[in-house]
Amino acid sequence: MSSSNSIDAIAARFESCFRESLGPIRKVGREAEFPVVTADGRAGDANLLWEPLLAEHGFKPYYDDPQTRTLLVGVERDKLNIAAEVGRGTIELSLGPYDDLWQLQAAFDQAVSPVARVAESRGMYLLGFGIQPRTRPSPALMTPRPRYQALYRAIGAPWLQLTTTAADQTHVDICRAELLDADNWLNLLSAPLIALCANSSVYSGRVGRFVSGREGTLRNLGEIRYGMTPRRFKSVAEFIGYLCDYTCFVLPTPNGFKQINRPFVNSLPSYSFDDFLFHEHYIWNSARARVQNSTIEVRPACQQPPGESFAANALIVGWVESLPQIAGYFDDALGPDPWPAMLAYRRAVVREGLVAKEPRAGLVRKLVEIAQAGLARRGRGEGRLLAPIWERLETRTSPGMRARAIVARHGVGALVQYVKM
Repeated sequence: MSSSNSIDAIAARFESCFRESLGPIRKVGREAEFPVVTADGRAGDANLLWEPLLAEHGFKPYYDDPQTRTLLVGVERDKLNIAAEVGRGTIELSLGPYDDLWQLQAAFDQAVSPVARVAESRGMYLLGFGIQPRTRPSPALMTPRPRYQALYRAIGAPWLQLTTTAADQTHVDICRAELLDADNWLNLLSAPLIALCANSSVYSGRVGRFVSGREGTLRNLGEIRYGMTPRRFKSVAEFIGYLCDYTCFVLPTPNGFKQINRPFVNSLPSYSFDDFLFHEHYIWNSARARVQNSTIEVRPACQQPPGESFAANALIVGWVESLPQIAGYFDDALGPDPWPAMLAYRRAVVREGLVAKEPRAGLVRKLVEIAQAGLARRGRGEGRLLAPIWERLETRTSPGMRARAIVARHGVGALVQYVKM
């Protein structure tokens, strides 16, 4: 079988994993990452949370390898998983799916409360912020999961940037017919999402050059590999071929992980579909279609400040509900190929946030209006969760811009107090 036939076969199987039709309402899930810090803003240790959380009713241990149960990396119960991320100073709360954002918010509030309480009892805080404000990336900060160690050996220093960052990733139901549109348009929308939700402007102990330090520093993994896709894909096979052209870093084996470091396509057709899924998991496009859940995962929002926690999630759900309207708007506003203009705008908003010049006057406002209408069509009153987005738009102030001002006046310790959960 040729590599092109193998790509077609992977594409067909990939597409078949997505549901044929939606339920009565799109469900939504969330992967919410939080820096864990001490009072002076230095990285804490998530491992100190597991024992007291296991003492809370209903939590069970979550191991890196459930067969050997040698490395405890978190706890879980029901629809909630709490685990250390790439950095031992970052935890991720994975929640859902739920029918709407209100149900998700209730589950989130119920989950954050005991974690924040336990952290504070150990002299640590969870931050509504997108990056470690003081501690630099380092091998010592990396969670000792074997896959992370293998990826570090294959990638080198750029991998370590993930030890300090904290994203707010939203999963929204999609069906098979929406797969390409969701992937294309949610990648294109990464620029306005960052403009409105950038919140990682203080890192390595000082105000950084990027309002979204997450996106600015993680582009060291490859600006397109980590970030917005470079073009609109016209078929699932074209999209899969694009993913297969990337370097495959490592693959799992029965005895651990094997370093590959060559394009995935070079070894087709010998690789399996599971190998492909492992490979594409480490292509960090701003939006990714996920076969495990039949969702679109939207990635570039930083963790949001306390009291504004669902701003990014609401914006994303509204956009997923409005794919035809988004397509029509971009066709009118920027013509048949908006990718070059939006790629340039994305680079600008990573640096400047909401003050970056838009490729068309009023673009961000119009896209927020589209999201508001999309939420209204769901009939659950979720549009109220966009209130922080409208306030940011009116003041042209991303959360990361506020964080810069706090640190400039009062230092990193004041920022910790401002954004602690």
